[in-house]
Amino acid sequence: MDRTISFFVLTFLISWTLWSPLYFSSTISDFWALPGAWGPTIAAILLSYRETGKRGVGELLKKIRITKVPLKYYLFALFVFLALGCISLGLYTIFNGQLPNMSVVLEGMGLGNDQIILAIVLSPVFFLINTLIGGPIAEEFGWRGFAQPGLQKKFSPLKTGLIIGLVWSLWHLPLFVFLPKAVGQMPIFAYIPLMTGVGVIFSWLYNRTKGSMFLAILLHGGLNFAHGFLGADLIKGNNLLLGIQVLLVIGLAIILAATKSMNQ
Repeated sequence: MDRTISFFVLTFLISWTLWSPLYFSSTISDFWALPGAWGPTIAAILLSYRETGKRGVGELLKKIRITKVPLKYYLFALFVFLALGCISLGLYTIFNGQLPNMSVVLEGMGLGNDQIILAIVLSPVFFLINTLIGGPIAEEFGWRGFAQPGLQKKFSPLKTGLIIGLVWSLWHLPLFVFLPKAVGQMPIFAYIPLMTGVGVIFSWLYNRTKGSMFLAILLHGGLNFAHGFLGADLIKGNNLLLGIQVLLVIGLAIILAATKSMNQ
């Protein structure tokens, strides 16, 4: 079996099995999503070890040490999805005539409406927590560290990004039923095109940073922070805001795909 297909199959098997408590628990919390989130990285480590032993695992894990890249890529990784979220709010306000109820963002942070300054000060802490205990580290060694270089031996970076983005979105399917908050409260018909576009953005950054897992983890952290932590409650039930965000992500993916820098 092709190594990438083996990776996808093993990832789904591990994650969907580890998420099985969601299927039977009457009291579901975010905690239950964490073990299954490690499926991609676990699968990548197991397959790397099968192929070349400890050396293969070492080659995979050392990609996190690729950190000497231009500052602009750090800024992109940290702020691109937050920026898209802010643009979405601006466009929503223009089309709708008023901002959505921003108090739900503060409530999600456990703060009151009069604690905006504190929310801004604490945002880096929340970003760090989301990055360390959520999907970024648990997933990126699999999706980008293992699958990306394998697929790029057969396909262009654009096609590779589209494939991984689509598979990545389908991998989340159990969470739509049992833990919608883990997928940003988004309906599946919006989530799949969104994540497929996100896959192209990740592919672009991967190739611009020489396969840096550190930058991929930061970008994933920025995605989770903007769309999941800050934006989930805003998006819930707000089809206009959701639609704007999906179109902006797809638009950025198209712009990056059209540039020469998309190539390796």
